[in-house]
Amino acid sequence: MAGTMRKRGKNSYFLEYMCEGERYSQSVKANSPTEASKKLALFVSEVEKGKYRKDTGLTFTEFAQMFFDKYANDNLSPTTVRDYKNRINKYIADEIGTIKITKLKRLHIQELANKLVIEYNLSSKTAKNDINLISSILNKAIEWDYLDYNVADKISIPKNLKKQKKKVILYSYDEIKTFLEQLEQLEDKELQIAIYTSFYTGARRGEVMALTFKDFNFKRNTIDFNKNRVNVKGGTTEKDIKNHKNRQFYVPKKYIKKVVEYYNYLGKPKKETRLFSIHPDTLSNNFKEFLKNNDLREINLKDLRALNESILINKGRDIVSTAKRLGHLPSTATNYYLDQIPEEDKKASEILQNLF
Repeated sequence: MAGTMRKRGKNSYFLEYMCEGERYSQSVKANSPTEASKKLALFVSEVEKGKYRKDTGLTFTEFAQMFFDKYANDNLSPTTVRDYKNRINKYIADEIGTIKITKLKRLHIQELANKLVIEYNLSSKTAKNDINLISSILNKAIEWDYLDYNVADKISIPKNLKKQKKKVILYSYDEIKTFLEQLEQLEDKELQIAIYTSFYTGARRGEVMALTFKDFNFKRNTIDFNKNRVNVKGGTTEKDIKNHKNRQFYVPKKYIKKVVEYYNYLGKPKKETRLFSIHPDTLSNNFKEFLKNNDLREINLKDLRALNESILINKGRDIVSTAKRLGHLPSTATNYYLDQIPEEDKKASEILQNLF
């Protein structure tokens, strides 16, 4: 049948067209029947060419839920899904959640990016991650034939000049010496070995928490990082290692000796047994408690990773080898090695002082 139109208000017309057994409709503004007829002809043409897209009425929040149900939950890691949901619930849903995805404009997304930085005082990097998440969700809408283009592309992220990056002040060599002396006296053997592992390997917390005795070669003094233990709702789970870069490398004999003593202390359990049974967050909290109880300067557990990195670099290890050992991508490795142990920075000053 040919398209039909009927007047609904002073300057409003309702258009209908049946194509291949499916009814399409659209409301348009027109000042006369002639103008309405032209819009009807355009409407019929778009339907026949497959260019007309029905307005499903889905809001961004509703489609985001579909994104999780039909894609993210089955294809992304639990930690990534949890992070995405937190990002949406924190700011995004309040700002654009009730807008239909077909009505979203690039201006909506640009205004959100500005607000994230200027009003919510997020770092430019965090704001960019939020906008990228919106873009990923809208890309799925395109893939599933809900949208024709992505309004979250080409968004400018303002720089937050007020947001200063937190400076990590690493332990000095004297502080490291005191730290290890106090660690040697720690009675909680599980916590002790977990902290030793973080310090001597520079591994991520989840990588440390996933270790089993099978991952050690006591004769060759090597350790194999091949999985990651992460938090999920109601407990923890194991996933692939970050960047899918399994790593095996040598560790100090004195560290291996402590792991062997710990293995014997536990009664020589099966090699598949995990070294640590505590929750990852408990490890972080107990680490801070250990520092406090021993009058050591407060740092975070992840700062032991930065400390390991800086020691290796300052003692002559090249960046590429250090990146491979610690599981960084070579393209981003230099971003992680900018912090100096205080004594090493002093040496740099002395070199310049004695240049001539």
